[in-house]
Amino acid sequence: MAFTRATLLLGAALVLGSAQGASAADLGNYGGGSLKDGPMAMPGQAGAPSWYARVDGGYSVFDDPSMTEAGIYDLTETSIDSTWSFGGGVGRYFGNGFRGDLTWDHRFEADAEGNLADHFATLEGVRKFGIKSDVFLANLYYDFNEGSRFSPYIGVGLGVTRNKTTNGTIETCGCTTATIEEGSETHVAGAAMAGLSYRLRGNDYDANGARGGGSSRNLYLDAGYRFLYLGSVETGAIVETGGGTTVAEDPTVDEIHAHEFRFGLRYDLN
Repeated sequence: MAFTRATLLLGAALVLGSAQGASAADLGNYGGGSLKDGPMAMPGQAGAPSWYARVDGGYSVFDDPSMTEAGIYDLTETSIDSTWSFGGGVGRYFGNGFRGDLTWDHRFEADAEGNLADHFATLEGVRKFGIKSDVFLANLYYDFNEGSRFSPYIGVGLGVTRNKTTNGTIETCGCTTATIEEGSETHVAGAAMAGLSYRLRGNDYDANGARGGGSSRNLYLDAGYRFLYLGSVETGAIVETGGGTTVAEDPTVDEIHAHEFRFGLRYDLN
């Protein structure tokens, strides 16, 4: 956990540092930073796009998580099934290959399970429940060939996630012996991504923002890979079937990591 948080803090520092560098470069490219030089031209005024909207879909494959119960029991044979995601966002081009956006993604419910096989526990058996999440990220990207038809990119993101668990069950020797109530948790989220943009419609423009001809807005197809850190989540209490008695504390899913294969469209607004 400490290593993951340190990695996210480093990513945040890189985002801030890169954005400041891009802003400084923009000042140099659009008239300098001195007031005596007169009004500065802003990005987008020379014909290059400034803002864009995006819509994305993806397929998430999860690493086997760590699961505990009551803070003392470690669950074995843990897993989270694959699932799909859908989302969108709005972003801005900063110039010199840099762009950034704010995004939201909903990750649909994925089945999770873990086995508690400890004779000292109140109730042994396989815990089964669902996990879904809503992720909000601030992202920064670098396009290696900005404005051209093909443009590879890399990026980092930092934000928050709202993880939720759905009602579940505990199975012992093939029989359902208890139910698991819903739970939720808000946690820091982080991402690292790489991919390729392909321009479906529009025109090239040079480093000074001049288009190669025409005035149509660019439409890009984005495809790539994203590693996503989603933190942790606790379920609700475990309640014995029939008796309605709470028999154990909330199971906890820690260190949720997803490997995502994403595709989407990015459309220049102006």
